[in-house]
Amino acid sequence: MKKSLKHGVATLPTVMVLGVMALVVAVSVTTLSYTELFISQGGSQSSRAHFYAEAGARDALVKIARKKNYTCSAVDCYTIDFSSNGCSSGNDCAKVSVSGGVGTTGDPKVITSKGIMKSSTRTIQVSVVIDSSGLIATSTAQTVWTEI
Repeated sequence: MKKSLKHGVATLPTVMVLGVMALVVAVSVTTLSYTELFISQGGSQSSRAHFYAEAGARDALVKIARKKNYTCSAVDCYTIDFSSNGCSSGNDCAKVSVSGGVGTTGDPKVITSKGIMKSSTRTIQVSVVIDSSGLIATSTAQTVWTEI
């Protein structure tokens, strides 16, 4: 009878060690999953902020194409909302400014567009030149898109 009691004593610590190891593995997998979730959300927000910045720059290009001497040089002089709350809630918007040339040939205009999506902000700067025919130059040397 004493022999069987000694064998049972070793079973309890073994079960406890296996239980602790299973718990550590479960916590590690859960932590890794949450980390990956936050990383992918950050990437998604950054992509949307870039899209908003690009949309703001394209909107400014349309304004310049319609009115060659268009300027709006104040910092973030106009906004474009991409949701119902938009910039008032600090999300889903583009803040745009246009400075520089007054529409003369070769005089560059600089468009600065900041896209905002929650905690992500991306800024695009576009330098454009009005050519001799009064159109926005399309050569890569005269129209330059840069992310800043």
